[in-house]
Amino acid sequence: MTDQLKIKSQINHKGTITLETERLLLRRVESGDAEYMYRNWASDPEVTTYMTWQPHTDIDASQFIIDDWINSYSKPNSYIWVIVPKSLGEPIGGISVVALDDAIGMVEIGYCIGKKWWNQGYVSEALKELIRFFFDQVGVNRIQAKHDPRNAFSGRVMMKCGLKYEGTMRQNNINNLGIVDSSIYAILREDYLLDKERGFHASIGNLAIDCHDPEATCSFYEALTGWQKTVMYDNPALIAENGLIILFMGCDFTYVPPVWPEVDGLQQKQMHLDFQVDHLEEAVERALRLGASKPDSQYGGDHFITLLDPEGHPFCLCRH
Repeated sequence: MTDQLKIKSQINHKGTITLETERLLLRRVESGDAEYMYRNWASDPEVTTYMTWQPHTDIDASQFIIDDWINSYSKPNSYIWVIVPKSLGEPIGGISVVALDDAIGMVEIGYCIGKKWWNQGYVSEALKELIRFFFDQVGVNRIQAKHDPRNAFSGRVMMKCGLKYEGTMRQNNINNLGIVDSSIYAILREDYLLDKERGFHASIGNLAIDCHDPEATCSFYEALTGWQKTVMYDNPALIAENGLIILFMGCDFTYVPPVWPEVDGLQQKQMHLDFQVDHLEEAVERALRLGASKPDSQYGGDHFITLLDPEGHPFCLCRH
């Protein structure tokens, strides 16, 4: 028996079963969800900018899609959930399998959520639960997702959930902006199992660079790289093509620029890394066991902890 057939034989399709996280209920779409779908996400042109479907012009359009989804549930390999915050009790978006290949044990995930609920961690929470479900219950070997590079915040969701950036395919897709590139991310079963063994997953969050003039420095790198300029945490920032956020931060001290090559006694290069982790306390304990140290001065409350690597370079472990 070939390896492909062995993988295929391990797939145990479950269909769209109800899943639950700390804040979310992921459930099958229901006929009465058309109003929520239309109002909360499907009718907003900003939400659908990078989608492959046009914004809905009325509730009937949403009802048509919902009826089609409901009919698809008769297939054991149909996976379409609505995202329902428990505190709200109504759908605010959807997450589903948009492509699958049993021969290689692969599913591709797509998602969409209403603008009102952006940047609150809901999509990351939903995607993490689907990753657990597809590896632990369905038995897939690869989970992947794609995004238009201009929609870099979608890439950040993928990275936060442990998917690795694999590259950008040029002009291989189409959405409401026309023919576009696709950045692809994936997580393999071996990655997932390693994270479980380690006890937590760490992914690169942000790269923060101290500057005398953050705005001018950010503008320089924007011109040099063509990366998207934005504002994050009240600082000018760039979004790299793989979703990495680079923050250009002002200093509450006299900034001394580094020299290159380094000269003893003069300021050497400095920056620090932020890592997103699932369980902050466990991640801090492991970092300390590996040789990091924890300075007395801390400013992140329960959101992040600043540590020093063995060479003394500061870095932060940040709660997802």
